[in-house]
Amino acid sequence: MYYLGIDAGGSAVKLIAADSEGNITAKRKYALDLSEERLRKEIAEMLSEYGIGGSPEQIYHTGASSDMVRNAIGAQPNTYFEEFPCFAAGAQKLSGISKAIAVSMGTGTAFVAADGDKYTHIGGSGVGGGTLSGLARLTLGVTDDNEVNRLIRSGNTSKVDLTIGDICKDNLGGLSADVTAANFGSRRMSEAPEDIAAGLSNMIFQTAGIMAAFACKGTDTTKAVFVGAMAEIPEGKAVLEGVGALHGLDFSIPENAAYAGALGAVLNGLRKEKSR
Repeated sequence: MYYLGIDAGGSAVKLIAADSEGNITAKRKYALDLSEERLRKEIAEMLSEYGIGGSPEQIYHTGASSDMVRNAIGAQPNTYFEEFPCFAAGAQKLSGISKAIAVSMGTGTAFVAADGDKYTHIGGSGVGGGTLSGLARLTLGVTDDNEVNRLIRSGNTSKVDLTIGDICKDNLGGLSADVTAANFGSRRMSEAPEDIAAGLSNMIFQTAGIMAAFACKGTDTTKAVFVGAMAEIPEGKAVLEGVGALHGLDFSIPENAAYAGALGAVLNGLRKEKSR
């Protein structure tokens, strides 16, 4: 017995199979393709890869491209859930943290205050994975996300960003010398593609981290959990942890962060079943 979870977002489709306790037993993701045939193919290949047979007990889905999902799965039992409670519930399950600011770093970035089964959408930002892809295309001429990630790994943000140490000999207002004073504000700006890519990634993660810090302080919460495909960029983890430490907060990125929305759809579906 398994449940199928689908998160068809603005940039990618994430698929999971989960058991009745909401544990992920299979997963798969691919760049957004609104072809219903492609979705059916990816689901079949995921189930085959993990040796899962038969039809799902129920299909739970979320995301901006839900109409494509409904058309692809036809008459199979399915339920749609709004995105915000889905990625928040997924963040709780993956992190084991019940009360936190859940931050979805997808095409853009969204913030939800999660406390048990209560979810409050705080707001969002247009700065996210779509920003990284778009600016990499405009500034570097790179359109492949894997190549962008490779460049990020090789880059050095100190060659494009202005830090406190660059403008002040002593700590400024308790801020250490390595804290960013201005993204892409270096007086000796590197034009190397890898440094630009690293700077773009750093700017986006710092923006999400600082907004999460303000959200935490505004809701009397000390923890933030970051999920979504963008959150799985390894270099972002250190950036977010640094922002959290700067504000005296606990920031974390759980394993399988990209699948939080799909998992949350299943979790909300299971809750609905149990409440009947």
